[in-house]
Amino acid sequence: MTIRYRMLLTALAFLGMFCCGAASSHAVFGTITPSSAPSSDVVVTAPMEPVIPYEFNDDLRSLPYFALSSSATIRPYRPLLRPPFVPKYPAVVPEPAFPSAYLPSAPMPAPAANFPGLTSSDMCSGGQCGAGWPPDPNGDAGPHHYILAVNDAYAIYSKTGTLLASFTENNLWSMAGSNPCNGNSQGDPIVVFDPLGDRWILTHFAFGFNGPNPASPFYQCIAVSKTSDPVTGGWWLYPLRMDPGGTGLPPVGDMNDYPKFGIWPDCLYMAANEFKGNNFDGVLFAAFSRSDLEAGRTLTWTMGLLPYPTYVIFTMIPSTMLGASPSSLPPPGAPNYFVSESLTGFSFEVRTVSTSNNCSTGTLNVTPALVSQAEYYYNFGVAVPQPGTTNLLDTVGDRLLQKVPYRRIGSAESLWVVHSVMDISGPSTVRPQWAQIDVSGGTISTTAVQQEIYVPDATLHRWMGSLSVDKDGNMALGYSTSNGSLPNYPSIAYSGRLTSDPLGTLPQSETQLVAGGGSQTNNCGGAPCDRWGDYSSMSVDPSDDCTFWYTTEYYDSPSNGSSGNWHTRIGAFRFSTCDPNALVKKVSTSGLYSGIAAAYGTITGNDALDIQSITFYEDLVLDSNYYVALNGGYNSSLSAVTGFSAVSGTVTISGSGTVQFGGISIQ
Repeated sequence: MTIRYRMLLTALAFLGMFCCGAASSHAVFGTITPSSAPSSDVVVTAPMEPVIPYEFNDDLRSLPYFALSSSATIRPYRPLLRPPFVPKYPAVVPEPAFPSAYLPSAPMPAPAANFPGLTSSDMCSGGQCGAGWPPDPNGDAGPHHYILAVNDAYAIYSKTGTLLASFTENNLWSMAGSNPCNGNSQGDPIVVFDPLGDRWILTHFAFGFNGPNPASPFYQCIAVSKTSDPVTGGWWLYPLRMDPGGTGLPPVGDMNDYPKFGIWPDCLYMAANEFKGNNFDGVLFAAFSRSDLEAGRTLTWTMGLLPYPTYVIFTMIPSTMLGASPSSLPPPGAPNYFVSESLTGFSFEVRTVSTSNNCSTGTLNVTPALVSQAEYYYNFGVAVPQPGTTNLLDTVGDRLLQKVPYRRIGSAESLWVVHSVMDISGPSTVRPQWAQIDVSGGTISTTAVQQEIYVPDATLHRWMGSLSVDKDGNMALGYSTSNGSLPNYPSIAYSGRLTSDPLGTLPQSETQLVAGGGSQTNNCGGAPCDRWGDYSSMSVDPSDDCTFWYTTEYYDSPSNGSSGNWHTRIGAFRFSTCDPNALVKKVSTSGLYSGIAAAYGTITGNDALDIQSITFYEDLVLDSNYYVALNGGYNSSLSAVTGFSAVSGTVTISGSGTVQFGGISIQ
């Protein structure tokens, strides 16, 4: 939600129910039901007009620096856009949910990397990096870089925290023709790394204004790196109109708010909430050819609309695959999974989207699998206290939060989700509800593998979560923390679980990435600025499929809190039980099995291969005691490669011949 700051739209009566902890009223409010039954269980997308990309062929560090006035940088006010429904309550008041019924087994790993990201007042190529509130911080990790996005800029870092390039959205698109992406980029940015294509995707939306109101046409701007190097390799730039009008498509004048993305073997998938002004019109869903995007070809894509109130859906998020090894990819032909939180009951809704013809056509199964969840009280949004002020912070309600990771381990396929909920049966805090959903073999289980409303104590609010899962099935959850007492300024923390831990628990206990040093006390839009987030982002490093990277916002001092100069932080950590054996990138062979990929360390098989070379990810440092072993029976001339200390690029195997192998591993 781009949207820099918001007015207090929630009714004062509602505020009275949640701002003070234990509310006395437990009335059951009404719920929305569809006004008419859909005529079909399947909604078909429409093929969209192909789009020829613009190009950026220079080094990003060559983009010009120029200062803009703060009035030109901070966008016109827009309120937070919320779903059109009366908040839901459980029929029976639940028992207090704290403390959680487990004993912490160990603290989470300490950060191996912990460095500052962009601040609101930083200068990027093109002007001031920050463009208002909230900052929408999120990012992703690649083999050699971490890219951070905020409203309205991107920053590229080395993995040790060196800032390599930073630039505004408009500056990247400054030579991309006559469309809103060039000059009217408005944020809601998302960073996606594609581990299959070794490419980066930066996307945000764009539109003009009519006075303070967003104005058609509404665009999604998708930039795709031409190479694995996001700094020097160049970019393809695709401006895509999102409100084309027409049967089954978003009407002209509908804004694609809160866009979310998921990378899949066939397409880049997207969903967004559709608003005309403050009126909710439904949910957009779309698919873009991954191969077209990454080759710079004319883009094949398709889009559809689930109109409200025919369909009562809000904030669908496409699943995004983790890992690039053959064993971790979705099975061939597997649909993408779009997940949402029910507006009418207590369940996660899982729908499937399938495409064909290079993502030019698609279908969405409208009737969801309803995955049961623990009941809770709806959190109204503006609910989190801070020390030294009466200003509360917004949680964006109980909508799902990004991302929805898909993780395949053996034959088990899972989706992982998190959102913010509230319990008012005792001293009330906002807390994350997370779950693992089984989708093995394409069958969506209606009972979660595990879930939990995470409440390690009754004092801190924990909200704006994001989670991910490593190759062994270990999970990490990052979030903001705060309460009204010193020293608990809004801070950044993370918790997690090992795959061997009892189901439904996070016994790898909370570790703080950075302690906040101030509360957000500035005004915006003529009222106290309550916007926080609206995103955070937990990712897994594709170079080892073990290391987690997390980013979100905080304030480092009271003075920056009073001026609204938000800060971001980027941290990385890894469970010691996860073997970072993700060192082999490609095994080159001759004959029938030429070019086998081994992106995550081990390949297995029973065929005779003539192994010619092994390519490693860069920056792999091994001492002389390490070697590459060809496991199983092998020709003696191919027994090992020994004695290298700093491997970068390709190691050629000495000798020739074939090997009947059981795997390749780093030992």
